[in-house]
Amino acid sequence: MKTFSFKLFGGYKVSLDKTDITIDYAGEKFLFINKSKPRMKTISYNDILRVDYKEAGMTFGYVRLITAENAPYVSSTYVAQHDENAWMVEKDEISFLNEVLDILKKHCKHIQFAQLKA
Repeated sequence: MKTFSFKLFGGYKVSLDKTDITIDYAGEKFLFINKSKPRMKTISYNDILRVDYKEAGMTFGYVRLITAENAPYVSSTYVAQHDENAWMVEKDEISFLNEVLDILKKHCKHIQFAQLKA
């Protein structure tokens, strides 16, 4: 199992196993107000249809794992912030992003990867 940490919007921990990926979102607080609640989602590699990702540019980067339940929604930075199957990436975390994508490509030969433009 390999775990990566991404720090945007309260922090994400992405753990990749041999059969699935776990996205653990810490939630976001502003002073004493919860802007978003913590959540955890585990997705099997077999359930992933496509991976949409965008490197950070003028806006934040993100990775969205497209499954049957979220396939109708078009990928964007706003959608990725609120999607359980996504995590946000900053400019200085590109090396972690590339490492996660390499591991996904190694384990999942059937998945399409779509790099979206900034």
